[in-house]
Amino acid sequence: MISAPPGVQKGVALLLATLVLLIATTAAFLYSWNSARGRAAYDLATETALREAKEALIAYAVSVNLSGSGRLGDLPCPDLDNDGKKETSCGNASGTTGQAARLGRLPWKDLGIADLRDGSGERLWYAVSSNFKENFRSEPLNSDTTGTIRVVDATGKVLSNVVAIVIAPGEPLQRQGSATVQERSGTNQNDPTQYLDVANGEDNADFADGSSTNGFIAGPVRDAAGRVIANDRILAITYEDIMPIIEKRVASEVLNCLSNYAAYNVAPENNAGHFPWAASLSTSAAGSYDDTAGVRFGRFPDRMCATGGEGAGDILCDPVVGTNPAMLQSWGAVSGCSVTNSWFTHHWREQVFYAIADGYKPGTSSPSCGTCLTVDTKTSLRAVVIVARKALPGQDRTSGKANAANYLEGQNATPYDDIFSAGGNAFLFNDLVLYR
Repeated sequence: MISAPPGVQKGVALLLATLVLLIATTAAFLYSWNSARGRAAYDLATETALREAKEALIAYAVSVNLSGSGRLGDLPCPDLDNDGKKETSCGNASGTTGQAARLGRLPWKDLGIADLRDGSGERLWYAVSSNFKENFRSEPLNSDTTGTIRVVDATGKVLSNVVAIVIAPGEPLQRQGSATVQERSGTNQNDPTQYLDVANGEDNADFADGSSTNGFIAGPVRDAAGRVIANDRILAITYEDIMPIIEKRVASEVLNCLSNYAAYNVAPENNAGHFPWAASLSTSAAGSYDDTAGVRFGRFPDRMCATGGEGAGDILCDPVVGTNPAMLQSWGAVSGCSVTNSWFTHHWREQVFYAIADGYKPGTSSPSCGTCLTVDTKTSLRAVVIVARKALPGQDRTSGKANAANYLEGQNATPYDDIFSAGGNAFLFNDLVLYR
């Protein structure tokens, strides 16, 4: 047998050792790379599902059919039996009952979306604020309505005024205080404790709606040893996510009613381009939203030409006399107008203000801009609609309902000069203004 020289043997051994090290390093790299890639795919699937669910819930709340009993802002009750459908109730109007029914799975069938799953393949969970649940309704639901869910992250940062949340439960964990890993089959499939976690004193399976201390904690949360103790991923729908969209639709619905009212011409009524009087601030504050003769700024009226004798000339806000036409006295006949329904009369009429130009009031024979309305640099405006957004510091909407300054800001708070504004400092101004 012929042996290699000692120097050659050492070289071969070194080569083999280097090769083994290279293989091990490569394997470790590939494992780490594949693990990172797998985690990235997991996270992407989870984030995509949460985002789609959030978008669907917002669309559900703001795309309501207002021709019947629909209400802007309504969100469905959760699914409690894993059939993809919302339950018929999740508590009484005040929210004092049905607490547990406001947490369940996402009712994906009612939202008209796919059966969304997170990165672990689990269906999404969902919780809704009592103030925004559609059955049974808390009233009113308008710009002064707040969300009642509290969410905190792993660092202790609190997100309040949350309208609803969507939860990706992630893979089963051993809940804090439990001796076993979550079991999600059979009779446990509708038990939130088998899907949702506990960390830092927050139990995601047992929240208190309206509590300032008991809400949800967003994962991942780790213990002192670096182990994940809560992997629930949470995406919140906040007041700021949903209410500005609702307010824009409110303003659009009202402006549409006004435009179609002015164009109404079905004998014996002919509005001929005129707009109705407004409801005065004093009478509307007392609960009557009938229009008030001679009032060009106030709240949006429920009923027009209510006081009679309100004009003279070719167009009267009076009953029809002979061949002389009259202005229409209700919104019911106005095409595409929904303000007679409960979504407006029970929730928004206190928050919606309206102004008409002098040349377009009832009683003018030929509507035109002598002196019309102005919004910032926009002139020659016939009508202005203002939605009062949430109360700012100092605004009293309990006892000060007759004072425009308790709802509106800037030039809008002194509206009788026909000059209005659509913008200003966000801390001091939040009115939504549309016009024709």
